[in-house]
Amino acid sequence: MKKITLILTVIGLIIIGCENQEDSYADRESELLSLLDDDDALGLEGLDDGDAVDDEYTADSLESAGKINLGKVMEVFHPDSGYIYKFGRKITSKTKTITYTHGDDFSIANIIWTVSGDFICSAIDTATADTNKTEKPFTSEFHRMVRFVEGNVSDWRGRRWRVDAFTMGTGSTDDIVAVTKLEYFTMNSENTWESGFVITSDEAETRWISRDSIPTFYKGDSVKVEVSVTNNNDPVFDYKSGEGVVMHYGRHRYYKARRKMHDDGIGPDAGENDNTFTKIWRIHGPGYYVFQPRPYRVFRAFFDVMDFGTLFDTEEDVHTAVWALPYKVIRE
Repeated sequence: MKKITLILTVIGLIIIGCENQEDSYADRESELLSLLDDDDALGLEGLDDGDAVDDEYTADSLESAGKINLGKVMEVFHPDSGYIYKFGRKITSKTKTITYTHGDDFSIANIIWTVSGDFICSAIDTATADTNKTEKPFTSEFHRMVRFVEGNVSDWRGRRWRVDAFTMGTGSTDDIVAVTKLEYFTMNSENTWESGFVITSDEAETRWISRDSIPTFYKGDSVKVEVSVTNNNDPVFDYKSGEGVVMHYGRHRYYKARRKMHDDGIGPDAGENDNTFTKIWRIHGPGYYVFQPRPYRVFRAFFDVMDFGTLFDTEEDVHTAVWALPYKVIRE
């Protein structure tokens, strides 16, 4: 009888210990979730265009104090002299699943976003101004890991944990197109381009990028961006290299820019149709706060490759892949 009583006591203590640990982790996870929600470096806001690019998407500056929430720059594709193609991704649903791994002084969040919506394309006949609008449903899955560490000092909300590092955000509709490399170049003292950041697909989902060491630029800097891609469609759509790349940057759909990247072998682009796309990016300012200049701010950038069948063929499914990486802008 004594042995049975002892065994039951031990089992009871184990159960109580597990419950206490689960309660402790639940409190921790609540704090970690609030950190994820508050961090400007994370999330998918800014990828959504809201609709196909239309006249409301007028050229403006992300630095405009008068239109701080309306700064948009959008560029369209001109596949031939007869048509202009305006397009956009309209996100209608986002669900987030997070699983945690906990240690004594660290936690890792494995985040999966399932994003659904419509890819909207308007083909405009430049001779008659007739418009043919196509909407294609899509579902993409995005993945990122975030590492947290416990600090010695609480923030203003009483949180002791902080975001320490994260992986590249990666997402796609399928495996037709993919990003294989992202590289930033800045101009050095000898007036030549010098690589400052590079990451490849082999390490995109495993390499930790320190939250305090994200790519950082000064307002007015010129940055050369190169994005290398692959296209596994069979056959590849017969227009240029078969795919296009656009760069979204900003904070959300009403405060962003979307720029074409080029694979034409002209200027900074090294080779025509070699599946490495290039853009010279002049860094915008960090914006304003209650009409006062901000000294710095964190923004989100998305590098978005799409098979040209997605854009130009009404019967083709949506084939896209996206890499997401935040950056910091300093006023001076």
